[in-house]
Amino acid sequence: MLESLASLFLASLRWLPILVLLWLAFFFGRTLRCGATPLIEQIARRSSPALSQPLHRYTRRLTGVWCAYFVIAALAAFVAALNNTASAGGYVWLSLLVWSATVVLFIGERALRPLLFPGEVFPSLWQQLRDTWSIWRPASRDASR
Repeated sequence: MLESLASLFLASLRWLPILVLLWLAFFFGRTLRCGATPLIEQIARRSSPALSQPLHRYTRRLTGVWCAYFVIAALAAFVAALNNTASAGGYVWLSLLVWSATVVLFIGERALRPLLFPGEVFPSLWQQLRDTWSIWRPASRDASR
């Protein structure tokens, strides 16, 4: 009985990354609707309220890139789950791959941004993380006012 419950838990655990990644894709994607402010633009405006038009377009596209990344990562996790390769070792490997790609995308974009917009001043990495947290956690931001 206990072994059966553990097996069921491990089987359901393989679907968790897929659900999280699809939720992130939805969370980013819903801000790309007409009339909505893209998520990354919201974050950028925390430090620089007057965003230039090129940066406005860039943040919209970057939000789309992150949304697509989350969908692709969810698809990879789904294929792994269907092929039953998401065993304990496969699950760890897939998680490390998704986290590594996330870090590479985040840091790679951060390194590329000043090259694309040489005249712009961007917040430090620490400030950018704080701005991101304040957008992701609006309740904590509102409570501090």
